[in-house]
Amino acid sequence: MKPRLDHVLVATDFSASAAAAIDYGATLARGAGARLHLVHVLEEPFVTPGPYEWHMPDTPARREGRYQQALARLSKHAAAVSEALTPTIEIRNGEVTRSIAQAAIDYGADVIVLGTRGRAGLRHFFGGGTAERLQRLVGRPIMTVRDADDLREWPAHAHRGAA
Repeated sequence: MKPRLDHVLVATDFSASAAAAIDYGATLARGAGARLHLVHVLEEPFVTPGPYEWHMPDTPARREGRYQQALARLSKHAAAVSEALTPTIEIRNGEVTRSIAQAAIDYGADVIVLGTRGRAGLRHFFGGGTAERLQRLVGRPIMTVRDADDLREWPAHAHRGAA
């Protein structure tokens, strides 16, 4: 039995790797004649962006501002791939992995496309990355995409496969 692609879900956090994931997801959807769904999750509790993350108290005004900002960015990404597709866009609230998993179920996604920064270490060892946690929750194929600029930051020996 040959797998079918009717629905491609791309979850974005608006990083460079997530932008690359949107491009890959759009290419998959176009090639298969599938629907493309773009989803962003407003994480709760709100965590500040950047290398020093901390929880900030959320207010209705802050939540609405974050929602409007995310909607504008998601709409811009949708417009960039809309030549042959009419992607759906959605902003969800909650814990990222569970929200993406629920979106995949709700849309009937045949594949989930995510950007990755390829982080490892203790966080990965104990909890697994988003892709691994999603795999356990939904059991659908997951494609991870890394931005080309991320590869330039790797040590030279990593490109050659040397240890």
